[in-house]
Amino acid sequence: MTFRQFAFKNVSRNKRTYAAFFISSVFSVMIFFIYAMFIFHPEIKNGNINANVKIGMIVAEYIIYLFSFFFLFYCVGAFLKKREKEFGILFMHGMTRFQRNMLIFMENFIIGSLSIVFGIGLGMVLCKLFFLFAGFLLEVEALPFYFPLKAIALTVAAFLFLFVAISVCIVLFLRRSNLLELLQGSQRPKREPKASVFLSLLAAGLLGTAYVLAFRADGMFVPLLLLPVSALTIAGTYLLFTQLSVFMIRLLKRNRRFYWKRTNLVTLSDLAYRVKDNARMFFLVCIVSTVAFCAIGTLAALASSIEETVVKTHPFAFEYRQYVGKKAEQEYLEKRLAKIETALAEGGFSFEKYALTMRYLPVPESADKRYSAVAVVKQSDYNRFARAAGAEEVTAVEGEAIYYSRRTGERPIKSGTLQIGSASLQLKSGEGVPLMDPFRGEPLVVVQDELYDQVKAEKEQHNYGYVVDNWKETKVLSEKLDQEFSDEDAMLSDFIMNDFSARTSDYYMLKQLANTSLFIGLFVGVLFFVAAASFLYFRLYTDLENDKRQYGAITRIGLSEQELSKIVTTQIALLFFAPILVAIVHSAVAFVSLQSFLKLLFIASVFKPTLIVLASFVLVQFVYFWIIRNRYLFHLKKAVL
Repeated sequence: MTFRQFAFKNVSRNKRTYAAFFISSVFSVMIFFIYAMFIFHPEIKNGNINANVKIGMIVAEYIIYLFSFFFLFYCVGAFLKKREKEFGILFMHGMTRFQRNMLIFMENFIIGSLSIVFGIGLGMVLCKLFFLFAGFLLEVEALPFYFPLKAIALTVAAFLFLFVAISVCIVLFLRRSNLLELLQGSQRPKREPKASVFLSLLAAGLLGTAYVLAFRADGMFVPLLLLPVSALTIAGTYLLFTQLSVFMIRLLKRNRRFYWKRTNLVTLSDLAYRVKDNARMFFLVCIVSTVAFCAIGTLAALASSIEETVVKTHPFAFEYRQYVGKKAEQEYLEKRLAKIETALAEGGFSFEKYALTMRYLPVPESADKRYSAVAVVKQSDYNRFARAAGAEEVTAVEGEAIYYSRRTGERPIKSGTLQIGSASLQLKSGEGVPLMDPFRGEPLVVVQDELYDQVKAEKEQHNYGYVVDNWKETKVLSEKLDQEFSDEDAMLSDFIMNDFSARTSDYYMLKQLANTSLFIGLFVGVLFFVAAASFLYFRLYTDLENDKRQYGAITRIGLSEQELSKIVTTQIALLFFAPILVAIVHSAVAFVSLQSFLKLLFIASVFKPTLIVLASFVLVQFVYFWIIRNRYLFHLKKAVL
């Protein structure tokens, strides 16, 4: 047998242990390859799809590649630790350290090469489905198939380098052990797991502080607290699994009435060792799953609320705004409005037209000095606009004016006055979103009609809104009008401040961006989840030989088949669901915090998409648990009964 054949035999003999690692590697290569196919696709290069799609996929490629490095590095290191006895025997038969290192390199190269081949092959088979799914999400025609030479070259080069780099790093950091330690391997006597009371309390304190900060974060403070809350959560989670969980098991073992009941003695005694041995793995699975849940849930909420967001920020299908003071500006305004109405009529769109005039005054005392002026609106005009847009009407009582800030995240005004003629009006913050330009412009003030007539302003802005029922079908029309108006403005000799906007333009742009983010995040999130499942599978099957010896001994002194199934099911359920449940709690807290921030983007609720995402992941995890649990019990019972 040659050295290469020996390396191949090692891989084939451990195929059950390597299975999850290999599948995760194939999945990583496949997602990387398919995204590379999108990046190099001629249709994207020719600009038929928004350029941000390509940018997003390039970012996703970096994330996948970086994550793959750390995931594979962890898995290879853990595999080698479990093979210490095997290496000890090989050293007894004359293997040198250089040969051991070459063996590790060749085994990783074999697995890596097979992963690349299967990943690219699977990607080629499934790419058409991905293209169809991407076309559906982006609301464009599905991308045609092409032979991706550049994508293949990039994927092969990137992952060959990745597997070689991991092999080199593993060899460099491989711990030097004496022959006795290697021969003992995983059978070395273990000390009873102990936990620090201080660190256990610190874990609870860190997580409690992170949760309190997350719950109290509001609006624009959510992004500011993201890093400190994440740091506290990560540190608290690590201590939760390494210290607090062991401490809780020790407390349960002190309860003799519970500890000595039926199979609890065996379950809890072994559980403390399993939790301590798998603490880092629990931590990794929990953090990776939390990232996947939060990313996919947030992106799903954004994608599902685009229409609601656009309708709130663009209350009319078409809007036109222009400052009017001179006769030429009035004529220009009439010409523009006529062109919009003619285009709608010729396109077969029925519409209703609404007008509103805004007069500008100097900024009121005690108000925000970042503004140079405020826009004053007649109450009847504003309410007519509100009824047309399906928004709430407002009522300004005597001596009062309704004040709207038109900057995202700006706090409501607490005090301030506005002088109109002889009347001094107290400013009161309005609720909801102002109808005109909610993201830009000076503050908006709604006053009673008789007071508005007393406003003497140097400039006025005329606002016109067009209600069109089937506004989603006006995309071509809006693009044509926008282009014509831009060309006309470029040819003007006198500058005229005007602004034309159409709801469909922002709707389709935002929808494509949101669906692109969901498309990218979905598969990256699924990759994280598959990797987390691989961690669990690997840890379970690397302990199989020890479990066979342990339960074989206990079975000989009277452990029944039903009791064995109960103990193993409990322990595997803990292995599979403990980190997932903690991840769900982390995600739920994160979504509660994100809710207040997402309201600034007019996303009413993330509850439904979040619930769907979490329920889907839990269902998949349960199916995976049930399959692995049955297979594991089959191999265990076959060996011990």
